[in-house]
Amino acid sequence: MSTYKARLDQVAKFMPRYNGPFLVTHAHPTTSTYTLDLPNKPNCFPTFHTSQLLQFSPNNDVFYLSCTLPHPGPVLTAEGQEEWHIHNIVDQRVHGWGMQYLMHWKGWGDEENCRQELADTEALDCWLEQNQD
Repeated sequence: MSTYKARLDQVAKFMPRYNGPFLVTHAHPTTSTYTLDLPNKPNCFPTFHTSQLLQFSPNNDVFYLSCTLPHPGPVLTAEGQEEWHIHNIVDQRVHGWGMQYLMHWKGWGDEENCRQELADTEALDCWLEQNQD
């Protein structure tokens, strides 16, 4: 991985800029290029050489507090109850007479995962379909 050292006589608009992260849809090892999923750039050619790409590294919230993205909040139902979006279910365990599921919340980190009993959710339907005994 190379680092870029800025010189004093350079103008900021001509310096390299990295946007993203973007999902890699296809790798071309013979030509050292990657095709990216660019959802908001329909007129941009999506294949780039490896010299133009950097591996994504997430923000370190300890050092850069001003760059921390807000976590998504709950959705209010018609009855006034709060509901949260489940990204996926990670694990399950027997708890009492029922099951508890370890859930990964959409837009939150792994440290916020929690175990709860679930019923009648799309994430639970997907989990049960994938983990049929």
